[in-house]
Amino acid sequence: MATQENSASGPQAGGHPRVSIASTVNGEQRHAVVAPMRRLLDVLREDWGLTGAKEGCGEGECGACTVLLDGQPVNSCLVPAVHADGAEIRTIEGLADHGALHAVQAAFLAHGGAQCGICTPGMAVTAAWLVDANAGKPVPEAAIRQCLAGNLCRCTGYGQIVQAVVDALGAPSTPNPKFVAGSGTDAVWGTEKDPAVVAKAREQEPVVTRIELTALGTSTADSDNASGGGQP
Repeated sequence: MATQENSASGPQAGGHPRVSIASTVNGEQRHAVVAPMRRLLDVLREDWGLTGAKEGCGEGECGACTVLLDGQPVNSCLVPAVHADGAEIRTIEGLADHGALHAVQAAFLAHGGAQCGICTPGMAVTAAWLVDANAGKPVPEAAIRQCLAGNLCRCTGYGQIVQAVVDALGAPSTPNPKFVAGSGTDAVWGTEKDPAVVAKAREQEPVVTRIELTALGTSTADSDNASGGGQP
C-alpha cells in the first residue's frame, strides 16, 4: 500500500508530499519514493534503471513506452507511478527467460522487424502480450494489426512486424528476403545480390512509410522524438 511522506531531499525537495510505492518488476521487488503525479515511465527509467521503455511522444500516442501492468499493455508515460503500487510490471527487459529470447524477439530478428529501436520495445511488449494470450491459435492478420494499432513505427512500414507476430504465434510466414538475421541481437540488411530476389523484395516494401514521412515533413533521423507515422 502506498504511504505518503514529507521529504526535504530528493527530486521533490522542499517538503512536498511524496509517496512510497512497491511494485514487482520483471519478477523482482522494487521500491521508490515518488511525487504523487510522477510518471511510471520516469520511475522505470530513472529510479529503476530500466531504460528499454522509450519516450516517443509523451502523450500516449506512439506506444514506445508500452509496458505490461498487471498483465495489460499500458502507455507508461500516462500512468502515475502511484497507480503501479502493488502491481506487477513487465518491461522489455523481462521478456527474455533466463537469456532465452521470447518468441516475439526471435521473430523480430528473423523478419527484420527492428530498425531504429525507438518503437521496438513497446511494439515487442504489445506483440508478446498478444502471442502469450493466443499462442498456437489462428489470429487473423487484421486482428494483429488492430492489436498493434497503438504502436507507431516510422521505419519498417509494419509488414515485417506483422510477419514476425504471425511467426511467433506459430503460423510461420516467409521472412522478407531483404533481411537476414544478424549475429547476437542484430538484424541487418541482407546482402543478397540476386537481381530477381532484390527486385521481389523491393516490390514487397511498403510505400506508405515514405508517404507518411513526406506528409509529416520528418525523416528517420528524428527517431528520438518518434511520435509520428501511421497505424499498422
